[in-house]
Amino acid sequence: LPPGSVLRQDLGLVGHTPAGVVVEMPHKKPPKRELTFAQQLYNHLLSPLRVVIEHAHSGMKRLRMVQDTLRLRGQWRRDTVIVVACGLHNLRVRSPLRLYAPDKFPKLSE
Repeated sequence: LPPGSVLRQDLGLVGHTPAGVVVEMPHKKPPKRELTFAQQLYNHLLSPLRVVIEHAHSGMKRLRMVQDTLRLRGQWRRDTVIVVACGLHNLRVRSPLRLYAPDKFPKLSE
């Protein structure tokens, strides 16, 4: 990731901290204690962004090759598979067939 970018990660990727990148991660509830109000507010503000990220992940996993175990040798091949999956997801999301156009649908009261 380029320096100065923001990485929004989940609690499952705690060990991944690239240099020069701001990491946004929700706070985990400590055992036998509660989160502070500030931590709860921070988690509440991050949750809509996390939903969008999770939807993008599930959209990429429609390409079954991504969710199965990749036994390809070479990191560049695995990266290429992820790039293709991201491109297909973006193409699917930005397709004009997915646009909601309420003017084109007939009204039920007529």
